[in-house]
Amino acid sequence: MHLAESWALQNKVPPLEMALSFATGTAHGVRQPWSRWHHRLHKYLLELPHLLPPGASLLLAVSGGQDSLCLLRLLLDLQPLHLWSLHVFHGDHGCRHDSSANADHVHSLCHGWGLPCHMAVATQLTSEAAARQWRYDTAAQLCRQLACSHLVTGHTATDRAETMLFHLCRGTGSRGLGSLRSQRQLAPDLQLIRPLLSFSRQDTLQCCQDLHLPFWEDYTNGDQRLSRNHIRSQVIPSLEQLNGDAVVHMAACSEQLAEESDFLDQLAHANLHSLGGVLATGLSCQSLAALPKPLARRCLALWIQTRTGFHATRQQLKQLMGILTQSQAITVTLKHGWCLQRQGGTLLLAKRED
Repeated sequence: MHLAESWALQNKVPPLEMALSFATGTAHGVRQPWSRWHHRLHKYLLELPHLLPPGASLLLAVSGGQDSLCLLRLLLDLQPLHLWSLHVFHGDHGCRHDSSANADHVHSLCHGWGLPCHMAVATQLTSEAAARQWRYDTAAQLCRQLACSHLVTGHTATDRAETMLFHLCRGTGSRGLGSLRSQRQLAPDLQLIRPLLSFSRQDTLQCCQDLHLPFWEDYTNGDQRLSRNHIRSQVIPSLEQLNGDAVVHMAACSEQLAEESDFLDQLAHANLHSLGGVLATGLSCQSLAALPKPLARRCLALWIQTRTGFHATRQQLKQLMGILTQSQAITVTLKHGWCLQRQGGTLLLAKRED
């Protein structure tokens, strides 16, 4: 019995004839052998069915690089087993001289594989952060137009380790170290999903080689002026010399920190509720000071974020924690005109009028 058929029978994936179409090579008109990479991702998605539910409408963000092309091919081949509706999005930042050729390459692959491909071209992007925000905003808008419930990206465990190191060097807490989660809500009806977080970048490279996938090389990945590229080409390899499983361990640590951060958020919300709620105009300094320091700090962070819409810095939170036990009137300037004042025994958030 073919492995795909065995999995379909073992896990009762309906309908069986759709599962067998993969095994016989009739899916999408292309005979694609069932590989260890298909097996691995299929098993992962069966263990976590909430990530990409059967029958869901998915928009796959595809740059054409090894990670996103690995994702695209595997999900396309697994489509008969999960009955997804698939669309592809490629965002051309216009920042590289070969970006048009890159976009044409992705479009050609999708056309050959029978997938609808939606292209967008950006103008006047000034930074990597701006490009990332444009990409997510454009993809989210396309999801609404296509009625796609899930935006899917090809981030890997290596990306997660790199992000963890980047945030650690920049300065962050458990929330920042636990970022790049497998699932994040972008809108009430839209989920961002990263199903390849159990794959390393070496895995996606090997997958592309095994399946003969012609991925596009982004030459800007070699630009050492970019912090992430330096971490990718210098720091990660050095850590892997110390321990070959360094990326796996860092990604697992990031996952654990994300779970612990979520739990701390739950505790903070419960305590804020007893203090007047996250929308309270003021909080009792005495009540906050009586809490364990990590919980009091998270209460302050959530309160400020909910009231103002931005995150307080670690230095600002440290300053705020220091004034809880003081008696004099103190004002801490935040940003966007917001400030936090201690008046008597109460912390008050206020926005200055221009």
